[in-house]
Parts: sequence; C-alpha cells; structure tokens
Amino acid sequence: MEHVFFPFDAELKNELDQIKLAIQGEQNGIGSRSMGAMAYKKNYGVPYPSLRRIAANYQPDAKLANCLWNIGYRETMLLALLLFPKDAMAESDVQRLTAEMKEMELAEFACRDLFCLLPGAENYVQGLLAQGADFSLEVAYLLAARLLERSDRPLAFVTVLTDRMEADLLLGKASLAKAISNFLKQLGLFNKHTAQVMAVVDHLSKSDNMQLRWVAEEVRTEVEYSNHKD
Repeated sequence: MEHVFFPFDAELKNELDQIKLAIQGEQNGIGSRSMGAMAYKKNYGVPYPSLRRIAANYQPDAKLANCLWNIGYRETMLLALLLFPKDAMAESDVQRLTAEMKEMELAEFACRDLFCLLPGAENYVQGLLAQGADFSLEVAYLLAARLLERSDRPLAFVTVLTDRMEADLLLGKASLAKAISNFLKQLGLFNKHTAQVMAVVDHLSKSDNMQLRWVAEEVRTEVEYSNHKD
C-alpha cells in the first residue's frame, strides 16, 4: 500500500464522520487523564474493547485506515490498526507505521492485532531491527513474541534476537526491556529453548542493573509456571 493522503469522496467522509461521532460517544475523561501526557494529537480515553466494537461496523479498507492513522488521535490510530486490510500490506507498510509510532501502546497493539497476522510476518523481524526508528527495536521483539506465541515451533529469527538482546537491554529503555521480556517469556515456553532462556535469566538476575533483574524475575515466573511446547 502506498503512503498517500487519499481524496475525500462522499462515502469516505461519511464513514470518518460516523467514526468520530462514535469515538466522542465513548469518550472517557477519567480514562484520558489517567493515561497522562501521551504523544497523540488528542486522546479521548476510549477503552480498547469499545474501539473493537466500533471497528466491527466497518470492512477493512486501506483508504479508511490510512485516513484514520493520519488524523493522529489515539483512538483513530488504534482503529486504523484494526482496519488495515491484512492481505494488502507489505513489509514497507510495517516499517512505515513503525517509524510513525510515538507511543508504546501503538507498538503493542500493532503487533498483536495486525503485524503478527500478516503473510510473511516472520520475515519482517530482522528488517525492523535494522530500521532505526524510535520504536523499531520494541516492535521487532514484540512481533517476535507474538509470532512465537502463535507458533508450534521456534522460528528463524530467534538466534538473531538472542545474540543481541543483552546489548539491547543495556540501552536502558524501559519499553525495550518490556518487549524483550515478552520475547524471552514466549521463547522459554519451547522445551528446546527453556534451558537457554533460564541461563539468560540466571545471568540477568546477578546484574547490578535493576531493569535487568526485573526482566529476569518476569521471565522466570512465566517460564516456570506456564505450559510448555515441544
């Protein structure tokens, strides 16, 4: 899909107006204030289940999704992730959306509800690692975690991520630590990789870095008390 602003035809304008009214009807002032200062142009505090109900009234459509994304409100951008047509997206679209993300919330929902469902998504992880956008590393690890969660086998990108994750942890970004934690949790559920992940956990738990110790505890709890895959 090409990144362009589409001309507003009557049907598209009507759909956008309906969606804006639906968002306003679900506005939650307390929720908006509780989210604090976020990088969206506007934040109505609408809960995600409500956004899913709004999205269910529309068919996936590239023009509609791109317009919603470009509006830049929290709710319109999250709705866009639900309305991008999955069979019409390419790796360049994934990289574009990632480069335009300003909030970890978008990265998490994009990986869960869009990126991991795309044909060829397994091949996008390494491209994201090399992209250099603000949230590209987070998206790479989050996407890897989602793909592992949905898979019955370890995937090709595992070695690339495990070779670099400690260096990435030392970058000191809390959002990146959370993403790496999610990746390690899912990887550790594969019996083939459990011992490897627990060795990483033991190493991180001895660190003087509080963030690394937090990752170790998060991963240890998940791997020790969850069902594993062969």
